[in-house]
Amino acid sequence: MSTKIKLSLAFILIAFSTWFYFTPHLAVIGMKSAAEAKDAAKLSSYVNFPALKDSLKASFNAKLASEVTKEKDNPFAALGGALAAALINPMIDALVTPESLAMMMKGDKPQLTENTEKTKPSDSDADISMSYESFDRFVVTVKKKGTTEEPLGLVFNRDGLFSWKLSALRLPM
Repeated sequence: MSTKIKLSLAFILIAFSTWFYFTPHLAVIGMKSAAEAKDAAKLSSYVNFPALKDSLKASFNAKLASEVTKEKDNPFAALGGALAAALINPMIDALVTPESLAMMMKGDKPQLTENTEKTKPSDSDADISMSYESFDRFVVTVKKKGTTEEPLGLVFNRDGLFSWKLSALRLPM
């Protein structure tokens, strides 16, 4: 094999590897541009809604269970926990929408009301960091600049070989 062919193959391999490494970044950029353009259909194409809802329900139920076990002496704690668990599913269904995801990507907290003035995403700046947790998992942490709150984690899982979908949220609790 000639040197030109070897160099060409090496260049192609490096270019492909670089592109492959940055595919989740491209998904995040596409999701962010869809959120800014208020294109709900395009934003929805980056989200695995069933997995996202299941993840949120599991997180809330685990948090609720830990709170109920802390209150062993209170007889109403179990009743309150059961009532709260019954409210989790509708709350998550209302929370997991393209509009609320757009707000979360900007570091804002989504509102559960239908008032468009309250749910309008602000143009606030957010501190965003991105990193791989594993070959198939990529996490984006979003935090509003100047706050001391814990960041929101957007967990993307590989969907096929080259695409990524939002499949879980790590809410600060």
